[in-house]
Amino acid sequence: MSGVPNMRSRLFEMTTKPPSSSCSAVREPSDSASAAADVLDRVGVRWALMGALAALRYRATARMTTDADLLVEPSPAVAEAFEREGYDVQVAGEDRSEPDMLLVRGKGDRIDIVFATVEYLKQALDRATTGVLTLEDVIIQKLIAWRPRDRDDIASILDAGHRFDARYIEDWAAAWEVEDRWAEAKRRAGIDDPAESS
Repeated sequence: MSGVPNMRSRLFEMTTKPPSSSCSAVREPSDSASAAADVLDRVGVRWALMGALAALRYRATARMTTDADLLVEPSPAVAEAFEREGYDVQVAGEDRSEPDMLLVRGKGDRIDIVFATVEYLKQALDRATTGVLTLEDVIIQKLIAWRPRDRDDIASILDAGHRFDARYIEDWAAAWEVEDRWAEAKRRAGIDDPAESS
């Protein structure tokens, strides 16, 4: 996939944001996600939970998180809608007229909107079910970010024993050039033959 290193670094930057100091009293991330969903539904764009809240749907054990991450169909109306609701909205990305991400803060909410601006994210949004990214797409995004908490999410998801489409993960891990990370995650989970899980 041409341009993969640049795309991978952009997605990594989207998932390694510094904490915001604009909110002192932070609401439960699930409440923030619900508030974001209400705004996005009024705009009429497709969305799905991603990040830690999505991982929690598949993990064997729970873990803490402080924000709500959503993958959203691109639309300039999204930023405007959050601003109308009284949120502070910061644009992130190389092209500010077509941002990759919005950092939405206010009302005790920490909401990060990632727009489906690259082919992989468009496909992940298409595959989402009941407002949540699929297990496979959660794993792929965790492979790309690869922070300690992402590795822990992958380990806990694999430990939960879900069936998954190993070929899909392998194909996108190769496209994003993170096959070594997927191999390590499988090795740590004791998965010898990925075909057994598909």
